[in-house]
Amino acid sequence: MLSIVRSAHRARVPSSPADPDKPLVPRHLYFIAAALAALFNGWTFVDVLGMGVPGLLIGALYALPVIESWYRPMAAWWIMLGLLLLATVLNVDDWGPWLLNELFMRAPVMFTVALASLRRVTVVVFLITLAAGVLSEAWVRSGNPYVVQAMVSWGLSLLVVTIIGHNLRMRRLSTLRVAEEHGKRRLLEERARIARELHDLVAHHMSVIAVQAATAPYRLKDEVSGAVLREFRDINAAASASLAEMRQLLDALRGDRDDPLTASRSTLEGLAELAESARRAGTPVMLELPARTPEFGAATSLTVYRIVQEALSNVIKHANGAETLVTIALDSGKLVVEVVNEAGAKSVSGAGGHGLVGMRERVTMLGGELFAGALADGRYAVRAVLPQEEK
Repeated sequence: MLSIVRSAHRARVPSSPADPDKPLVPRHLYFIAAALAALFNGWTFVDVLGMGVPGLLIGALYALPVIESWYRPMAAWWIMLGLLLLATVLNVDDWGPWLLNELFMRAPVMFTVALASLRRVTVVVFLITLAAGVLSEAWVRSGNPYVVQAMVSWGLSLLVVTIIGHNLRMRRLSTLRVAEEHGKRRLLEERARIARELHDLVAHHMSVIAVQAATAPYRLKDEVSGAVLREFRDINAAASASLAEMRQLLDALRGDRDDPLTASRSTLEGLAELAESARRAGTPVMLELPARTPEFGAATSLTVYRIVQEALSNVIKHANGAETLVTIALDSGKLVVEVVNEAGAKSVSGAGGHGLVGMRERVTMLGGELFAGALADGRYAVRAVLPQEEK
């Protein structure tokens, strides 16, 4: 119970599911609602109830919980409840809490509590608010012949805004769950695609080992002992068994296959062709390679190729025409891949599709680091640092 109370008091206006840095309900709307509450309550206390200047001060006080509700909904609710108790004890409003001006204060607070809090907290808060209003009427004894209709209208109005706030909260949570599931699915799909590529690479090398081990007894028949020949046969058997097991384990991943022509070009030497295709698409690309192109393992070469491919694709899609520099360099024994484009419509890293997810997965798998975002001078960059695993 205490944990629920503490979480309720820590509740704030939640962020938008589309932008975590943006609140779901803008703050300026609460200032507008607070101004309306102050004006309408001030006019009611001064003109309708004839309270004079003190009525203006009380009207301004009624705006306080509306503003506070954006920052701390539960604290605002306590202030609202305190104002109701104070007005009842001092008999500020001998008509009870049922006048329309009261809703200008209570509706935004109840809406925000429902928006920011758990359902059980919202239910308890609503029932306490309703009970406080009934007890206030019992204390004041306004004698209004329409008190029952006023109580029902007041209660239904608060119920409607509370339900609206709760439904908006649930829609936001549902949207976040869908986005999370979509992100997990994209991640799994990208991992599956990478696994298929790695399977092809490993299977190739294993096949070579198996073939070499199988043919060695015939090629070296007169040069090695029988024990060595048996070792070759054991190596061949182990390689063949490993290939069969790997194919069985990854059989579920062998659905959509990449274009074999693209796979054959997925090497450092294929970067020039990537740059040329980007130029044909209208994006001026410069390619800088080291004077001596190092020979890396197939997995590293494929990762470099895919990073450059995805980065250039995002430049063409989101900043077509921006000058782009692709740099492959060696730095302290590590391979540095960098794609930097001048500021365009969006950043290279701003494309939220498979590209950035795939880059991170590939780089992380090789034990490297990836940066994707805006630079201080307004350009955008994708920079990967990969450990040097030469052949």
